[in-house]
Amino acid sequence: MKIKIMFILIFLSSLFASSKPIIILLHGFMGWGRDEMGGYYYWGGATDLQEYLISEGFNVHSVSVGPISSNWDRAIEAFYQIKGGQLDYGSSHSAEYDIIQKPEGKYYEGFFQDWNQYSPIHIITHSQGGQTARMLEYLLKTKFEGEESDLLSNSKEGWIKSITTISCPHNGTILANEVSNNFPFLQNMTPFFGILEKSKINELYNFDLEQWNLNKFKDEITEDYLNRLSESGIKDSKNFSAWDLSIEGAKQFNDIYSTDSNVYYFSYSTYSTKELEDKTHVPDFNMSLLVWIPSLIIGKSSKIPDEWHMNDGIISTVSMKYPINSSGEAEPHKEFNENNIVKGVWQVMEPIHHDHHVIIGHRLINLDEENMKLFYKQICSRLYSLK
Repeated sequence: MKIKIMFILIFLSSLFASSKPIIILLHGFMGWGRDEMGGYYYWGGATDLQEYLISEGFNVHSVSVGPISSNWDRAIEAFYQIKGGQLDYGSSHSAEYDIIQKPEGKYYEGFFQDWNQYSPIHIITHSQGGQTARMLEYLLKTKFEGEESDLLSNSKEGWIKSITTISCPHNGTILANEVSNNFPFLQNMTPFFGILEKSKINELYNFDLEQWNLNKFKDEITEDYLNRLSESGIKDSKNFSAWDLSIEGAKQFNDIYSTDSNVYYFSYSTYSTKELEDKTHVPDFNMSLLVWIPSLIIGKSSKIPDEWHMNDGIISTVSMKYPINSSGEAEPHKEFNENNIVKGVWQVMEPIHHDHHVIIGHRLINLDEENMKLFYKQICSRLYSLK
């Protein structure tokens, strides 16, 4: 009898969990999936943040998209991982950028096959993941002529309930421009890796570039693979993260993007610099040494306005608030008010004093794990309270 009751309780618990709104964790540039990096998680580092949030009663899943791919490609990858089906980048897009439209081996069962306007998702993002979520929103709402895929040939209004961006380069980062213009292509982008060890990258990290036919060879070390990438056509393409993360590329996307009056938006900015008398910024002692050099590049750059010098080591803090197009027009926005949460407006949170990696739990020493978990629990609780 006790065994029967136990099975009934387990079944009811599973049924109840499956009825809860889905929350998607969408990683940023150089991110990785749950089955990579040998148990060191993008979301939480040494802490499995997804499992923690599930234990707190939230229905949380994560997707693993191309770490250096364009937002278009990443958004489509996220869609098929969630909904299921054969990955299809679109005929027009694939022809324009000379990529493989439907890479072999990229068929997904989908962990939320019932995803539709009656069962919308919440998306929590970090870094480039915020741009990718907005691209996914754009693709879902837009009907593209001449396409065959269900995603691109139909308009899917109402499939996203909320987008939360953390440390997102809504308006790009000067660092993307500086890296592309002044350094050998990918070899010197290692600050973006955070605290990833080379040995782990070689063994456990996947660049997911099947659409470019740029798979990493079985015994190829990462340095050689990056050299091969830098010699390929991808480095000069606008269908690539370097363009999307640049200030010019971000503006181009913002020119075609607009917020949805039925979606909730929340943006969290981060910083870890201090201002000098000449209005430039330098890292403060809260910033990891791993991102001091890129932070100084941003903080001292003469190519950006003074308000862009404050940064979190990778992105200017002002760029994280809300999208602004090439004409200087900003999407609807306001300061966050817990008692007045509205749709169709970017609700801007108070800036958080953390660097770009610490906010997701990547720190070698002195990480406040409990505070990190509480931060994400509060975000999820707020999402579940939305009507």
